[in-house]
Amino acid sequence: MNLSKSINTLLFNISNENKFFNSIVELKKEIKLKNIIIDFNALSIEKFSEDLNYLFIESQNNKKSFVIVNSDFKSEYYNLNINVVPSLQEAIDIIEIEEIERDLGLL
Repeated sequence: MNLSKSINTLLFNISNENKFFNSIVELKKEIKLKNIIIDFNALSIEKFSEDLNYLFIESQNNKKSFVIVNSDFKSEYYNLNINVVPSLQEAIDIIEIEEIERDLGLL
């Protein structure tokens, strides 16, 4: 697993199914403490939508952000209850916006 750390955000680069399933335990532990960005460019989101939705809800319950990066963005992603963006910079922007909203008591 290629894992990058910042002060309040973790970046998971998921390049195959095995890495995703191996990362689930780490994700579940870290989601309580950090914002999470998952680089999902190498895989199809649809196959993992149930797991990703669970992680998204768990992060919201812990007042943290959860964002998926997938450059092959499709309009069907709007039907998911998760944040999906086409670039890492947009994921960082979403986390910053949500942090501000939490500080203001809007989330």
